Amino acid sequence: MKKFYAFILMAAVAAGAIADEFVSDGTGNVYTFNALSQIDGTGVTLQDDGSYLVSANFTISEGDVLQLQNNDLIKMASGVLITVNGDADFTPADTAVVTRDVEGSNPKGFWMLGGNGNAELKNVTFEYVGVVFGGLNSSLHADNCTFTLHNGKSSSSGAISFNASCDNNIVENCYFIENTVNAIGSGASNPVGIIIRNNLFWHNTTTNRNKPQINMTCAGNYNMHIIGNQVIGGKFTMSGGIGVSNMMGMAHTGKLFIEDNYIADNRYGITTIGSIDALIKNNKMINNCYENDPNNGGSCISVYDSSSSSNIFIEGNWMEGGFWGITIVTGAPNVNLGKVEDPEAEDYNPGNNTFVNNGNNGVLYDLFNNGTNTVWAQGNTWNVAVQDEASIENVIYHQADDPSKGLVIFMPAHQEDTAVEEVETVKTDDGLYYNLMGISSEAPTAPGIYIHNGKKILMK
Repeated sequence: MKKFYAFILMAAVAAGAIADEFVSDGTGNVYTFNALSQIDGTGVTLQDDGSYLVSANFTISEGDVLQLQNNDLIKMASGVLITVNGDADFTPADTAVVTRDVEGSNPKGFWMLGGNGNAELKNVTFEYVGVVFGGLNSSLHADNCTFTLHNGKSSSSGAISFNASCDNNIVENCYFIENTVNAIGSGASNPVGIIIRNNLFWHNTTTNRNKPQINMTCAGNYNMHIIGNQVIGGKFTMSGGIGVSNMMGMAHTGKLFIEDNYIADNRYGITTIGSIDALIKNNKMINNCYENDPNNGGSCISVYDSSSSSNIFIEGNWMEGGFWGITIVTGAPNVNLGKVEDPEAEDYNPGNNTFVNNGNNGVLYDLFNNGTNTVWAQGNTWNVAVQDEASIENVIYHQADDPSKGLVIFMPAHQEDTAVEEVETVKTDDGLYYNLMGISSEAPTAPGIYIHNGKKILMK
């Protein structure tokens, strides 16, 4: 009986703690941390050094705004969660920092979950804390922010994590440095429309989990652009570079663009899983091979689609130092990495992919087609001395090696242009002096080589 009363008492205390949490009234107010420090019960206190200590959870309601001001230093205690159901205006003119209060603290960070509340993050450094965002009618824009050492307590899906489907999101010019989990992620059932551009991803997933640094779900009518980023791995054996998936088999009427990224030192470079319409273009992938078993990873580009409904267009990529160049793991996706026969055709692709030193166990693998569909792969430069059919066959695995696999059509390959450009000749019997740029004068204007009346003259 005493144990029963003890349980009731504990429940009452817990309920009281929840009831005492500060919740704004949702009447359109803007709350700064300075303003919150002057309201009883918020858990926000102004410290002697000018920082703000947040020692308790609080909630900003829909209709209200939580605002970071210039040079704010916010220190969050262990376990503290700030929920923003309204707008987050984190746009200081120069800088602001959100971090933990003391060494060893593990704050939960921010949940920005308002159905109509947007998040604007600019010039902010987030240390040891992350941001969970979600709302069908809202969007997140992060610009020139740093996310570092995120402890994974707010979410294991990323320093920025999307827990609901939403569109018009942008993450640009940001730095993601040594977070314990991946940098940006969304749930398997939460496709997101987003532009991820010009960011630095450096050594994320330090706990070596089986997640890429960018780990997104692509489906529905959402477009996704991953453009101009640097994705540098910490040579972790479980963490890849860029991964985009549609593991729930949702319809995908939007498009995925992965372009102009530099991806190095990850477990793998780029992988797509499930039914996705994608353009993978002009990426440079170097040494994405930090996997203990080549059968489990190490591809520059990997396509996995058991539904056989993907359309993957691959053009102009540099792939070097992987266990595999391109792997088509299963199914019959439509993979086009070069189709040059008809420049007017809708599926025309000049190829221009380059393969350099991709292989494992003493064998080079530029393209491994484990699927059953025909793969067009014309116009590419393969890792062979002579770009002829017999040589290229040695670096491709396909129907010629296993009749159950799809055929790879790889000829013609890319050939270096050795043609001599025709130049317009000039008349040199007119008494003028012509320099090597074809510019004439009545007399040499400087030391050099001239053509005069059809003869070469060296003027010193």
